[in-house]
Order: sequence, then structure tokens, then C-alpha cells
Amino acid sequence: MSDQRDRINAMLNLAQHPNTPQAEAESALAMASKLMQKHGLSQSDITSSRTDEDTAVVVERIRVGGLYRVRRQNILYTIALLHSCAGYRADDEGSQCVVVLYGRAADIFAARTLFVAADAMGARLLPRGDRSWRVAWWKGFQLGIEESLSVARKDFVSETPGSGLVLADRMKRAQHELRVNGPPLRGGYSYSDTSSGAYINGKNAGSGFGGSGRSFTAGVHGELT
Repeated sequence: MSDQRDRINAMLNLAQHPNTPQAEAESALAMASKLMQKHGLSQSDITSSRTDEDTAVVVERIRVGGLYRVRRQNILYTIALLHSCAGYRADDEGSQCVVVLYGRAADIFAARTLFVAADAMGARLLPRGDRSWRVAWWKGFQLGIEESLSVARKDFVSETPGSGLVLADRMKRAQHELRVNGPPLRGGYSYSDTSSGAYINGKNAGSGFGGSGRSFTAGVHGELT
């Protein structure tokens, strides 16, 4: 199993290297995610030999391209918030959406890894239909994933005394860094017809996302001691 961990770590190092082209970085991250799922490894299993205990807040810019990229980058943002990261959508770069995340390196990695899995699941399950129907489906899919991961996070917190305070403190520090070093931000509102068949179909699909509380465990025990 150590050979698989080494292989996954090599892919992650490639994905996170500043000189790696974006397309190659995304492919390396996707392959690392697939190997982790295949061998039953969580983010905490992999990062134990990396910087799992590092509490410093870092900043990462993540690009999302392809069809329905606006809807898909919202899924990345939703997953990141649940993993104690703060962030915002920056100006697009060409045909790619850009999400800027503040948080621990291990937490951002967990969010990116889960997003790769959720993105692949969405692409596989997306039904046929016109663009407006599929946009509604992606919105429902996002809510389904949010609810699934929220339950996993709640279960983890209830089973690990003190972990709720640790996760809340991480979010507080990430938000502070964003306020101090990020650009001025303003909120917005988005409305969806939650009664539509497309939205409900997407929500049901997202609810089946295999989120595990293990994605929240990285470094928690170290901060509790």
C-alpha cells in the first residue's frame, strides 16, 4: 500500500507544482483521486506524510473549464466551505472560471479531491435535455452534494468531541485572511425553481454522493492535543 501512497503523492506534487500546465495538473489530480477511491484511502491517509498538521492559511487559484463551468465551480465552492475554506470567484481567465480559496493546504486539497470526484459523477449522471434543463439539474446536484457532505460533517463532529471548535476556528482564520488580503467582495442572490423535475432529479443524484466524514479529519486530532 505504501507504493500506492508514494504514487499518489507524486501525482499530487505534480498537480501542485507552479510550473505544471493547468491541464496536466488537473489530470494528475483526477488520477490521484481515482487511485484513492480504488484503494480506499482518504485525504488524511495521504497527507499524514505531508503537511497535515500545518495550520497556516494558504491561497490557491483553481480553474474550472468546460461545459456548465459556472454551475460546476459553484460545487467546488460549496465543498470548500464545508471544509473550512473561504473564497470567492475571481475574474474568468479566457474560457475558464477561477475560484480563489483561502484555507489550510490540507483542507483545500480535500475540497479539490472531492470536487474531482463530484465533477466526474455529475458528468456521468447528467441526463439528456436542453441547456436550461441541464443548468437546473446542476443546481439541484449541487444542493444534493451539500446536504450529503453536511450530514457527514455533522456525524464527524458528533463522534469527535472538540472537532467542531477546531473546524470553526479554521474557518474563522481562513475568513480573516480573505478579509485582510483579498479584494472587496459583495454578495449576490440566485434563484431556482426547486419544484422543477430537472432540479429534483439533480438533487437526488447529488444526494448519492459518497461523501465521508474522513475528509474532515486531517489534522483535527493534532489540534485537539
